[in-house]
This record gives sequence, C-alpha cells and structure tokens, in this order.
Amino acid sequence: MKILILGMGNPILSDDGVGLSVAGMMRDSVPGADVAFSSMIGLDLFDLILGYDTIFIIDAITTKGGELGELKKISEHDRCGTLHLFSSHGMNIFELMELGSRCGFEMPHLKVVYGIEIGSEIAFGGSLSAVLNEKLPAIVEEIAADMISSLPSLNAGKSADHFS
Repeated sequence: MKILILGMGNPILSDDGVGLSVAGMMRDSVPGADVAFSSMIGLDLFDLILGYDTIFIIDAITTKGGELGELKKISEHDRCGTLHLFSSHGMNIFELMELGSRCGFEMPHLKVVYGIEIGSEIAFGGSLSAVLNEKLPAIVEEIAADMISSLPSLNAGKSADHFS
C-alpha cells in the first residue's frame, strides 16, 4: 500500500505553516509513508496525490473558540474551515477528489484530514509562534499514533480516537 502524508500551509505566514512543520517532523513516523508539502489547493494537487492508495492531510484550522494547537479530524461532512483545503475561490479537497474520480483517475482514499488550531490571527513570519512550536512534539506523536492505528497493515488491532 502506498501512503502519503501531505502537509499543507504557507511557510511565510507563521502558524499557518503548521501543517508543513508537522508533516516534516513525521518523516519515518509511519513506516513506508511518503511525505509531501503544498501551499495550494487545486488541480496541481493531482500531481502530488495520484499513484497513492491512501493519503493523510495535515493543515492549519481556525474555529470559533478553538485552543491553539488543538487537533481535529475533519471529514467531508464537517467542512469547518481548514485554511487551505476549503477555498472560497474554487473547489475544496473533497470536491477535488470527486472531480478526479469523475474524470476516471484512480484516486487515493482520503483517510483523514488533521486540522491544527492556530487561532484567528495570522502574522507574517518564517517560523511558528513559541506556543505552537512548544506543542509540536505532542501533536506529531498524537497524529502519528492515530495514523498507524488507522492502517490495518501497521496496526495490531488497536483503535485510537484522541480528537474532538
């Protein structure tokens, strides 16, 4: 099974780049998984995701009352606003997956979208805020454990659901 961990975000907008940072830290966390990065949603993602069986996406999220660093699993029914997966100017990731299928592409299974709360303030900067940076190791550990538990070939039958 070919697995992709896709980190989304903007590397020059401080905490908005958290998906990129977490994905980068996850190299070798999920046996056999590849890691890729993107700051855009749209047809260009086909180049990154086609050829994989399963994909996991990590992105920044802003929700009302969310706590900085809080993790959320997002399904196509939630549509709660990850910063890159839900564009007001075009299709979101779920529509992109559907379009690919309708066009005859063998699309990967979008296993989970992990949203990491960054709050409503986005600042220019090449690094994460000190608060979010401090939480990164725990976030990476929790996401990696959840990914592994969701993959039958890597999991000994345990189930994890640590997210809201």
